[in-house]
Amino acid sequence: MPAPLPSGPAPVCGAVSRLPERLVLAALRLAPDPYGEPEDHLVERLLSCTREAHTTGDHYAPVRESGSAHGGAVWTRWPPDGRPAAVEVLPDCPAVVTGHDGARTCAEFLGHPGRHTWELDPDRPAGW
Repeated sequence: MPAPLPSGPAPVCGAVSRLPERLVLAALRLAPDPYGEPEDHLVERLLSCTREAHTTGDHYAPVRESGSAHGGAVWTRWPPDGRPAAVEVLPDCPAVVTGHDGARTCAEFLGHPGRHTWELDPDRPAGW
């Protein structure tokens, strides 16, 4: 039987990496500006894993909004002992929660492992 989840928000992973310049250019090709501006300043270069704290699997971080009417974002991932090697457009997680402060959407990608973003404490990275 699995152990019960702790109460309260869970810590985020927070593992960091840098996006190589070649992947900045790849992100711009995947999600070009609709007005033809390069806008490379809108590509995240300093990465922090947004997943719930984890001990297995890759780290994930969003790099750029897709700009598509269908939503989604450009994401990268990297192994625990490696660096980002590719970027890809992933659809948004469709989960929504409604509370006294309105509706909140999950900021992760469709099928992400772990909890939804409203269940995480972004100010409490794992190990801090």
